[in-house]
Amino acid sequence: MSELLKVGRRVEVSGKGVQGIIAYIGKTNFAQGSWIGIILDEPKGKNNGTVGGHEYFKCDENYGTFVKEQHVVPLDDNGKPIEKAAKEPPPSKIARSRQSISRMSLASSRQSLVGSRQSLSGSRQSLSGSRSHLASPSIEKLNVEQPEAAPSVLKRASFVETGFVETLKPQFTPGQSLTTPTPITSVEEKISNLQLQQELENRSQQIKDLSEKLETLKLKRQDDKEKLKDYDKLKIQLEQLIEFKSKIMSTQASLQRDIQKAKQEAKEAIEAKEAHAEEVADLAEAVEMATLDREMAEEKAESLQLELEMCKEKLEEVTLDLEILKAEMQEKGGTSASGEGQVSAYEMKQLQQQNARLRETLVRLRDLSAHDKHEYQKLLKDVDQKKSEITELGKTKEKLSARVEEMEQQIADLQEQVDAALGAEEMVVILGEQKLTLEEKVAQLQDEVAELEALQDMNDQLVESNAELEADLREELDMAHAATREALRDRDAALETIADREQTISKFRNLVHQLQEQSLELQKRLEKETSRPVSALPEIADFKKMFAETKAHTKAVDLELRRVEAQQLQHHIKYLTAFMPESFMTRGGDHDAILTLLLIPRLIHKTEILLGQIKDKFAQISKVDRATILKGHSFEQYAFRCRMSYYIYTLEAILHQYNFSLNTCKPETLLKVGSNYPEMAAQEKIIDGFVELLKRDQLDENVPTDSLEKCVGYFNNLFPVLFGTECKLNQTQLLSDYVKGLLSVVDGFNLEATAIRCLIETANVGDIGLLAQHVMTTAEQLHPQLKSIKRKLPPDVNASNLGFNREIFENMYQCYQQSGKIVKTLHDIVKGTVQSLTTDGDVEKGISQDKIKDIAINSSDKIYEQDDLGPVQSIKNSLTLIVSQISDVAKYLQDNEYEISMANKKEEKPVPPINVRADTVKKELEQTKTLTSKLENKESDIKELRKVLKEKQEQLSEMTIRKELAEKKLGNVNKDYELTIEKLQRKLEEAHNNYKKKEKEFEETLDHLQTDIDSLENEKGEMKEKLKLLSKKAQIEVSLPKSISGSQLSSLQSIGPTLPAVVKDSPLLMQEIDNLKRLFHQERNERIKLQNQKVKEQLDTLTPLPSFKNDRDEVLENLFKEGATLKKEILSALTKSSFPPMYKVKPGNGAEAWRRHFLEERDRILSLKLKAVQFQAKVAAETIKRKRGGKIEADFTIFPTKEMAKALTETKSVKVGYLKIPKSCLPTNEKPRIVNLELDFENLQKILKTLLQ
Repeated sequence: MSELLKVGRRVEVSGKGVQGIIAYIGKTNFAQGSWIGIILDEPKGKNNGTVGGHEYFKCDENYGTFVKEQHVVPLDDNGKPIEKAAKEPPPSKIARSRQSISRMSLASSRQSLVGSRQSLSGSRQSLSGSRSHLASPSIEKLNVEQPEAAPSVLKRASFVETGFVETLKPQFTPGQSLTTPTPITSVEEKISNLQLQQELENRSQQIKDLSEKLETLKLKRQDDKEKLKDYDKLKIQLEQLIEFKSKIMSTQASLQRDIQKAKQEAKEAIEAKEAHAEEVADLAEAVEMATLDREMAEEKAESLQLELEMCKEKLEEVTLDLEILKAEMQEKGGTSASGEGQVSAYEMKQLQQQNARLRETLVRLRDLSAHDKHEYQKLLKDVDQKKSEITELGKTKEKLSARVEEMEQQIADLQEQVDAALGAEEMVVILGEQKLTLEEKVAQLQDEVAELEALQDMNDQLVESNAELEADLREELDMAHAATREALRDRDAALETIADREQTISKFRNLVHQLQEQSLELQKRLEKETSRPVSALPEIADFKKMFAETKAHTKAVDLELRRVEAQQLQHHIKYLTAFMPESFMTRGGDHDAILTLLLIPRLIHKTEILLGQIKDKFAQISKVDRATILKGHSFEQYAFRCRMSYYIYTLEAILHQYNFSLNTCKPETLLKVGSNYPEMAAQEKIIDGFVELLKRDQLDENVPTDSLEKCVGYFNNLFPVLFGTECKLNQTQLLSDYVKGLLSVVDGFNLEATAIRCLIETANVGDIGLLAQHVMTTAEQLHPQLKSIKRKLPPDVNASNLGFNREIFENMYQCYQQSGKIVKTLHDIVKGTVQSLTTDGDVEKGISQDKIKDIAINSSDKIYEQDDLGPVQSIKNSLTLIVSQISDVAKYLQDNEYEISMANKKEEKPVPPINVRADTVKKELEQTKTLTSKLENKESDIKELRKVLKEKQEQLSEMTIRKELAEKKLGNVNKDYELTIEKLQRKLEEAHNNYKKKEKEFEETLDHLQTDIDSLENEKGEMKEKLKLLSKKAQIEVSLPKSISGSQLSSLQSIGPTLPAVVKDSPLLMQEIDNLKRLFHQERNERIKLQNQKVKEQLDTLTPLPSFKNDRDEVLENLFKEGATLKKEILSALTKSSFPPMYKVKPGNGAEAWRRHFLEERDRILSLKLKAVQFQAKVAAETIKRKRGGKIEADFTIFPTKEMAKALTETKSVKVGYLKIPKSCLPTNEKPRIVNLELDFENLQKILKTLLQ
C-alpha cells in the first residue's frame, strides 16, 4: 500500500466520500506518526496546508486535510480503487473461489462504506442479510426466512439418508466412495466473517490513530493551560509591581524624613553611649580601688589576727611557767626563811612587770582589732554601694545597647527600602519589556488555542462517529459470532452424524456385498437345479429407528451415570455434615449461609432457562392488525412473553445484587442473610412451578404472573433490610438488568398501544387513541436511549463501580414499577376491548370511543388505585418519569465514560465472606484443639493437686496431733513459768531491800566526805594566811644586812639565773623543740631520698620511651592555610551581595546587564565549588597517605582501601553520647526537649573541657 501512495497520486478518503491529490507524506509537529496531506477537490477540509504555524503544502482555505495511511484508498486513472494483490497462491479451486468471492465482497463493502452513516447502516444490513439469514432489516423478513431455514436442515439429513438407501440397490458397485458436497452457506459465512474482520481491523486502526491524536491534543491542551496560568500570574505580578512603585514613590519622601530623624537619634544615642562608657570606666576604676583597699584591710586584719594568736600562745607559756614556779616554791618550802623570802620577792617583781607588759600589749591589740573591725565594716558598706551602682549602670547600659541595636536595625531597613526604591524604576522598565514579550506570546498562544480547539472539535466529532460505528459493529459482530457458533454446532452435529452413518454404511455395504454374493451363488445353484430364474429381494432394515435407539441408549447410560454421581455427592454431603458440630447445622448458622449462597445462583440459572424457553416458545409478531388480535393467539403470546421477560429480568437484577453482596459483605451479614433461608427457599417454589409448567408444555398466555411479581417484590423489599443502605452494589450488572427489563416492557406496552390503535374506530380516535399514539412515540424514543445505555456500559460485568448515587437506582426501581403499571393498564384495556368486541360482534367496525374510555377508566382505577388521575394523565406521568430518568442515566454515562473506566481499573476484589468465615471457623477449631489440650493438662494438674491435697490433709492431721501435744506441753510450761515468776518476784523484793540498805550506807559515806571537804577547805584558808605571813617575812628579810656565807651565796647564785630563763622563753625547751624539728626534717629528707632512689632504680629497669621530634609538617600547614583562605573566600562570597552598577547601564540594556551579572555570579560560585572539590581531594589523598592500612600502593598512584573509601564518603553523623541538663538549670520559658548537636572534634573537646572544669 505504501508503494502506491506517492506525492501527486489521486486518492479517496474513506468515510468522507471525497477525493483529492496527495501533496505531503511524512511526520508532522502537531501529532506523532506519519501523516498524509491531501488537497481535496471540494472545500470539505480543515486547513490550507499550514497547521500550528508550520507550512506543509499550499492550497486554498478548507481544501487541505491530514489523514492516516489506512484512511486513504489509492485510485487509478479511471477513478477506481486499486486493490492489493494476494501474495500466496491458492491451494485449491475452492480456496480460489473463496478468495475471489471475498475480494469482490470486500471491494463492494469498501465502496458501500464510503459515504455517510446511512450508507454504512445500509451496507451493514446488506452484509447481515448475506450471513445465512442471521439478521434482517424488518420483522416480516425474519418470519419469512425462519421456516426456510428448517427445511434446509431437513434437506441435509434427507440427502444423507437417500444416499444411504440408494446404495442398497443391486446396481451398487463396490469400491465407490460417497462424497458429500460442501454447502454454499458455509462459504458465504466465511466470506462475511472475513469482511467483518477486515472492517473491524480498519476500525480498530482508526480508533488507535484517533486515540493517539486525542492524547497528543490533551497534552498540548494541558501545556496551553499551564502557559495561560503563567500569563495570568505574570499579569497579576505586573499590576502588583505598578502598585508597589506608586507606594514606593509616595513613601520615599517620608522615608527620607525618617532617615534624617533616625540619623539625629543615632548621633544622640552614640553620644549618650560614649558618656555612659566613660561613666562605666570611672566606676570600674573606683570599684577596682575599693577592691584593692578591701584586700589590704583583709591582709592587715589577718596579720593582726596572727599577732593576737602569738600573744595568746605566749600568755599560755607564761601561765605554765608561773604554775611551774609555784610548784617549785611549794617543793622548796623546807628551806631557810631568809632565802625563801628573797626568792619569792624577786619572783613576784618579775611577774608583776611581765603582767603589766602583757596588759599593755592586750590593750593595744584590743584597740587595733576594734579599729580594724570598724574600717572593715566601712569598706563592706562601700562595696555594697558600688555593687548596687554597678547593677544600675549595667541595666542602663543594656537598655541603651538595645536602643542602639533598634536604631541600627531601623537604619538598615530604611537603607534597604531606599535601595528598593532606586531599583524599582529599572525593574519597571524590565517588566514593561517582559510584558510586551508576554503579550506577543499570549497572542501566539491564543492562535494556537484556537487551532487546537478546532482540532479538538474535529476530534470529538470523529470520536463520536467512531464510537457509534464501533457500537454498531460490535452488535453486528456479536450477532455474527452467535450465528457462527450456531453454525459450528450444527456443523459438528452434522459431521458426527455423517461419521456415524458413514461407519454404519461401510459396515452395511460389506454385509450387502457378502449377501449379494451369497444370493448370486444361491441363484446360480437354483438355476442349475431348477433351470428357472429366481429373484429374492433382501429386507431393508429401519436404520432411523436403529440410530434413534442407539442415541437413546447412550443418553440413558449418561443419565444413569449422572444419577449415580448425584447420589454419590449427596452421600458425600451427608457424611461431611455428620462430622460437623451442631452449631454448624443450627438455623442462622454456617449451613444456612452456604445454602443461601447456593440458592441465589440456582435461582439465576432457573430464570435464565425460563427466559430462553419463553423466547423460543413465543415468537415475535411481524405485523399487528385487528385479525391477529381477535382471531389468533400469537398477539397474546408475544404480549405474555414481554411481560414475563420483564418480571424475570427485574428478578435477575435483584438476584444478581444478592449474589454480589453475599460475595462482598461481612461474615456477620452473611449469617444474617442465612437466617432467612427458609423464606427464600419458599420463593424458589414459585420459579420451580413455572419450570414444571415448561416441562409439561403447559406454560401459555393464560398463566397468571402475580406470584412472580410477588416474588420480585419480596426480594426487593428484603434486600435493604438484610444488607442495609451502606451495602455496595454491582452498578454495572444492576443497570444492565434494568435496561434489559425496560427494553422488554417497552416492547410490551408498544405492542399493547398498537393493539389499542387497531381496535379503535378509524373515524373517531379520541383520547385513548391519542394516548396510544403517545405511548408508541415514547417507546420509539426510549428504544435508542436504552440501547445507547447498554452500549456505554463496561463490557466487564465485574466492574461494579459506575459512580452512581443510590437515588438513581431507587429511581430506576420506580421506573420498573411505573412501567409495570403501564403494561398492566394497557393489557387490561386491550383485554376488555376484545371481550366487548366479541360479545357485540362489531369486529370490522371497531370499538367506540365511549366504551374504550370506560374500559380504560376502570383499568386505571383498578391498577393505579390511590394514585389514579385518569388513564391518560396517569400513563403520561409514568412515561415522563421513565423518560427523564433514562435520559439522565444516558447523559451521565456519556459524560463520565473515562472516569468510569479509570475507577474500575483501580478496584480491588474483596475476599468473599464465606472464605473469611471458613478461616475463622478453622481458627476456632484450632483454638478448641489448643483449649482441649489445655483442659487435659489442667485435668492432669487437678489430679496432681488432689494427690498433693491428700498429702496435705495427712500432714494436717499429723500437725493437729502435734498441736495437741504442744498445747499440753505449753500448759506444763506455763505452770513452770508461773513458779519461776514467783521465785523471781521474791528475788526482786530482796534486791530492793538490799538497794535501800546500800543507799543508806552511801548517804552516810557522803556525809563523812562532806565533813572532810569542809575541814580541808578550812586548812586551805589557814595555809593561805600562812603564805601571806611568809611573804611579809621575806620582804622584811631583804632589807637585812648581807651576812651570808659563801656556800649560801653559791647556792643562791646557782638558783638565781634560772628564774629569769624560766620566766622569759625557757631556752632549754626551745632548744629541745629545735632539735626535735631538725631530727624530724632529717628523717623526712632521708625517707624522701630513699623513696627517690627506689623509684629511680625502678625507672632504670623499664624500657626507654620513644623520642618524638616536634618537626614542622609543612604539608599540613599548607593545607590548613589553604583551607582557611578557601573558607574566607566562600564566606565572603555568601555574605557580600553584589549588584551591577545600574547607573552605568544604558536604558534598554538593564535585562542584559542583570543577565551578565547573574552569569558572572554563577561562574564565581562554580569556581569556588571546583576549588572546594579540589581541596577535598587533596585532603583525602593526604589522609590516605598518612593512614596506616588505608592505602594500596600501585606503580603510578595510591588507591584507598574499601574501608578507607567508605570512611571518607561517610556523611552521616555518629552518636557519641548524650548530656542531660537538670530542669532547674533551664530558663523559665524554656520547655524540656531534645536538641541534636552536630560537632567536629575540636568543638567536642571544648565541651568536654568545660564539663570537666
